[in-house]
Amino acid sequence: MKSALLFAPEKIEIREIDPPKFAENEVMIRPIRSGVCGSDVSFYLGHRTPPYLPFTIGHEFVGKVVEVGQGVKNLAAGQRVIVEPNYTCGICRFCREGRGNICPNKKSMGVSVPGCFAEYAIAPAEFTWAVPDDISDADAATIEPLTVSLHALQQSGAKLGDTVAIVGCGVVGLLLTHVAVAQGVRVLAHDKFDKKLSMASELGARACSGGDVAKLWLDENVSTIFECAGSTSTVELALSAAPRGSQVILLGLSTSPASFVPLRVVREGIRIEPSLIYDHPADFASSIRLVSDKTLQPSRIVTDTMPFDSLGHALQVASTGMAGKIHTIMS
Repeated sequence: MKSALLFAPEKIEIREIDPPKFAENEVMIRPIRSGVCGSDVSFYLGHRTPPYLPFTIGHEFVGKVVEVGQGVKNLAAGQRVIVEPNYTCGICRFCREGRGNICPNKKSMGVSVPGCFAEYAIAPAEFTWAVPDDISDADAATIEPLTVSLHALQQSGAKLGDTVAIVGCGVVGLLLTHVAVAQGVRVLAHDKFDKKLSMASELGARACSGGDVAKLWLDENVSTIFECAGSTSTVELALSAAPRGSQVILLGLSTSPASFVPLRVVREGIRIEPSLIYDHPADFASSIRLVSDKTLQPSRIVTDTMPFDSLGHALQVASTGMAGKIHTIMS
């Protein structure tokens, strides 16, 4: 089969390799359309190191089941499916407490096990979801990042009529805008790129740039700030400008230290919460339902569609930070 293999930073090659083998509780899937994620870009640029090289990255996709293991009863060959690509162990303390998103034993497609940028991919049946016929391939391939954003909004407790601020209008920030607006939450969007602010505006947000952010958030009664950019400066902005009694939810994955004034956080009752991926299995089920009933259309943020053989170029475009979601199509 053809597989897009990462050999070194910024070196992706399409090679012929043996098809993967699968166990009795797994399914073999032929990807149809795949999405490029920020984690894929991190591997491509050398900011993260895969478990071995060459390695197949990628974890956002829709495809068709080719074959199922002997123990699989809920799926059959020919079904269109998506994969929930973070495989929790189900037995550790965190999984038992309903916090599988921080399971220390989880395996992740395209991160710790081979990914979907190939003609065939393997996934556990438990984490493989059938896609209703009324969901397009473009929407289906964008459900995984949508679920990240949906989980964050649900965790925040934001409700109809509330006002939130979203700092960073990358894919997660844009999808969070889409989810929030659909639920009647007012969104103030912040980004350094006018193009990203324009995309957020098209999704129903009020685009904000420059000026006194702290005063704006106070005047607009912002209850939650979602930090989605993942940089030291945006984390510090969110924490320093958060209004009294608000909460800051961190979705961005900055690896650099950020500073804040503990006295202000304590005195003004500012809560700091992390939001990592999603909970299994409830969150994926919710996303699929909301897309199926047309409440959400995550493909609205797709800006580029490229052939699978151009994955290297797709990763380069994604690394500029100027595109929305980029999809590749398997011929």
